Amino acid sequence: MLKIKKWQLLRCKTRLETVDLCESDFVAVGKRAFAGQHRLEEVVLPTSATAIKTEAFRACRRLSHVTLSDNANTGVANAAFANCRHLKKVEPFEMISVIGAGSFAGCRKLESPLLGEDLRRIGESAFRGCESIEAVTLPSGLRSIGRAAFADCSDLVRVEIKDGVSALAPDLFRGCYGLREVIFSHSLREIPAGAFRSCSALTELTIPMEIERIGKKAFCGCTRLKALELENGVARIDAMAFADTPALCEITVPRSLKKLGFGAFGLGSSEEKTVMYVENEYMLRRMKRQLFWCGSSCRVRVEMIGKTIEERKRERHRNTVEQTPVHLIEEEQKERDLS
Repeated sequence: MLKIKKWQLLRCKTRLETVDLCESDFVAVGKRAFAGQHRLEEVVLPTSATAIKTEAFRACRRLSHVTLSDNANTGVANAAFANCRHLKKVEPFEMISVIGAGSFAGCRKLESPLLGEDLRRIGESAFRGCESIEAVTLPSGLRSIGRAAFADCSDLVRVEIKDGVSALAPDLFRGCYGLREVIFSHSLREIPAGAFRSCSALTELTIPMEIERIGKKAFCGCTRLKALELENGVARIDAMAFADTPALCEITVPRSLKKLGFGAFGLGSSEEKTVMYVENEYMLRRMKRQLFWCGSSCRVRVEMIGKTIEERKRERHRNTVEQTPVHLIEEEQKERDLS
């Protein structure tokens, strides 16, 4: 049974496994048009269809393949494919310009989506629980991304955030236990709260100079994180940002770091303390004071890798002497002898 009214497919009820709608003419797949049809495995939409409305394919448990229009961008509304547990491919995915909240949540077999440059918005929990996604590249045209959009994608290994993406969302990649590599955008200014929480496969991390703030519990629970490098530009680390990181043994700190939130590197004591490397004596004193007040001093000790004030003075004096002509040195020596 196919019910089309004006520009919208209102309902398609069928016992077939494959539905080919290439010859039909409608602009939108209506709300819950295919919802709950357990025999449905494949759907081909016409080139005129550029909108998939709320819960259009929700809980079509055997649905594995959907073909979209390749002539124009398509908008996918909230929960459009939610809990389609066998959904593997939506093609061409790069033609999707809007992904609503929970659109693909619970699609456990969905393969890594190719997000196109025309994609403008990803809604809250859009890909939450998509366990088969292995890599994600956030395109430069992305303007808005919702909370926990890729949370609990357990097989996700690599994330690349293209230049142009200026803001992430809280809990964005929370619980992505397999995540090993993150390439940050140079246009980012902040890593929000819980963005990479419990990404336990991360071992090394470099925060680029453009990022000024690391939010609350941003990397909390990254239990295998060993080395952290903060480039000069990072000014603030919020509460518990790197708490519960027992393997963390090296932190390189820039001159720009001014403030540590409560328990920034965790609380309590540890026999093998994390070593924080700073450049000079001023930073050494400042970081010790900051760690004391934020409660992380029992977990982190500060060491200086630069030269002390006295060493720098001696070095300047030695350079001055080396650059002074010999006859001037001899004259100064004669004057001292006469006096």
